[in-house]
Amino acid sequence: MKYWQLIGVVGVAISLVGCNRQQVSETVSSPAQSPILLPTPSKVWMTEFRQINGTPYLYAPIYVATEERTNILKELKSASSYGDRYGELDIRNYMFLHRDNLSASKLLSNNTGRLLEMEQIGEPAPPDKSAQEPARSSWVKKVQTLWYIKVSADTNGDKILDDRDRKQIAISDVSGANYTEIIKDIDKILLVYPKGLERRLVIYTSGDGRFVADIDLSKRQAIVKQLPALN
Repeated sequence: MKYWQLIGVVGVAISLVGCNRQQVSETVSSPAQSPILLPTPSKVWMTEFRQINGTPYLYAPIYVATEERTNILKELKSASSYGDRYGELDIRNYMFLHRDNLSASKLLSNNTGRLLEMEQIGEPAPPDKSAQEPARSSWVKKVQTLWYIKVSADTNGDKILDDRDRKQIAISDVSGANYTEIIKDIDKILLVYPKGLERRLVIYTSGDGRFVADIDLSKRQAIVKQLPALN
């Protein structure tokens, strides 16, 4: 589990931002430096599809090829699973497939940004006591929402996209449709606290400020309040 996730979160791994308690609007913060859009990778790859529990949808990551492709092929040939290595891949998109009518679509229209995390949120399932290390997907009986952490541009000037760049929190339907960015300009996520299946509390830093956001997953909106200064 990532350093910013709360232990006990229900689920497997949303541009509207509220700055007061009544109205949803954009949070103003001072960027570290001007964001730089890096070139779109010329070669991407896709491998294993996985089930989105309690739905007719399957999904697979679309990621930058090269070294990752070689390593995963070796693991597939050795009959080992690479599912837990999704977080190590440079994932640029997701493909969604309806298992019955065979319709398929991508989450995003392009592969310019990097998706650091994808989490399945929904009705929890009883833990499998027979499994020593149950997969995170087994914790969800029926997925209702997909949650993403995304980096759209190089904001620290190191010419790579990773967790050190400014991030966005986004959500989508279980089919990958209606992708919506809920919070942007996140430097560091300090805490993600689940408030049932419909809401989440996120504490994060942006520029010199610290913020708390109460996210309504069904409405795809957030009420954001700046925390008092430390000094």
